[in-house]
Amino acid sequence: MTKKPKISILIHTLNEERNIRNCLETVKWADEIIIIDMYSDDRTVEITKEYTDKIFYHERMGYADPARQFGLEKATNDWVLQVDADELVPLKLRNKLIQIMDEDLADIIIIPHNNYFFGHLMEGTGWGALQDSHHRFFKKDYIFITHNIHSSFIERDDARYYEIKNPEEGFIHFNYLNIEQFMEKLNRYTSIEAENLFESREDIKFRTIINQIFNEFKKRYLNLNGRKEGFRGFGLSFLMATYRVVTYMKLKLMNEYDSLNPREKIEDEYNNLAREVINEYKE
Repeated sequence: MTKKPKISILIHTLNEERNIRNCLETVKWADEIIIIDMYSDDRTVEITKEYTDKIFYHERMGYADPARQFGLEKATNDWVLQVDADELVPLKLRNKLIQIMDEDLADIIIIPHNNYFFGHLMEGTGWGALQDSHHRFFKKDYIFITHNIHSSFIERDDARYYEIKNPEEGFIHFNYLNIEQFMEKLNRYTSIEAENLFESREDIKFRTIINQIFNEFKKRYLNLNGRKEGFRGFGLSFLMATYRVVTYMKLKLMNEYDSLNPREKIEDEYNNLAREVINEYKE
């Protein structure tokens, strides 16, 4: 008799007390729930203890991606469903995943995301359900997750894929509450990307940067139907182009001062200039 496969849920957390209970309520059907927490200082861990005792800790890195492979190695079952704390797994998605698993239709399953931005279900700009699909359900042995921001997956060459095409069988993702939250994350992620580029000493040409900025806006506003979202789509397309601008401006400062933290060196320059001005009064 063939042993029925089991599912491990993998969730990474950092100060997610606002979201984590809703998330866990939609995955408590699973055989195992694994939490990788980056030392939350709110009630996140307290809440997760009501649902699982498999709670592990990983140092804070500014983003969850470096901890994903760490979490994957903690899973004891053949199948893993990776869920973010601000996501929900609707019943239709659960049923679809169990069907795919029971019938062994694939090794890696691509799941759509129903993204909510500022109280609005996105239909374009790259965040429509079928525009924003990810490899989130998979046989553990078929995936390795790198430490790169926005996680790069290394997948076995012999993997079979199944893409879910019905948005109703996708995640519900409460992405951003307001513009302030979006801008805070933009600032944090652009710093991380700039630091990675600086450390890799990648030679990036000015023309390449300009092309990336304009192509980002064009892709999201025109190719990915951001224009159908009205001013929201225009604004988000513009902000994602701005993401590129900010990343490269930060990188330029790092290169000019040969430092991951050019602010300190600039402060030293300002203090030296201030001393020169002050010394004029002493002459």
